[in-house]
Amino acid sequence: LISISLSCFFLSLYFLLNNMIYFIEWEVVSLNSMSIVMTFLFDWMSLLFMSFVLMIASLVIFYSKEYMESDENINRFIMLVLMFVLSMMLLIISPNLISILLGWDGLGLVSYCLVIYFQNVKSYNAGMLTALSNRIGDVAFLLAIAWMLNYGSWNYIFYLEVMQNEFEMLVIGSLMML
Repeated sequence: LISISLSCFFLSLYFLLNNMIYFIEWEVVSLNSMSIVMTFLFDWMSLLFMSFVLMIASLVIFYSKEYMESDENINRFIMLVLMFVLSMMLLIISPNLISILLGWDGLGLVSYCLVIYFQNVKSYNAGMLTALSNRIGDVAFLLAIAWMLNYGSWNYIFYLEVMQNEFEMLVIGSLMML
């Protein structure tokens, strides 16, 4: 993970210096006239954030090997950390509110599993607090998704210039950050 983190860091510098942005659309399912498309946005900022997330995750995994060496389920913990990282990556590189919601819910579920990892009463109570806090974010994302129905798509990146009223951008941005 450290090597991928360093690669993302230098790639972000390259993207910044050359003013590059990659917008990738992947058609997941196409059935009759319906298609489900996943979109990914790679720019210098998303690559830099991915670099930091991967660096922190690699350090967590590195230190947990020694700290939790007597734990029988260390592989489960490492897999949970990797799933947390994948959910965070989906949250970082997605310009679509639906896939951001999927990444956010993935973070919430994996956070709950990480909090209750040691399986005692205190961790169960903290896990319930984590799950309830995540539901507040879900409500905010669902409100932003409902607001974006006015524009006809959930790819908010397409509508940044169309939103002439600054209040609309402020509301949608605030809901996404809540």
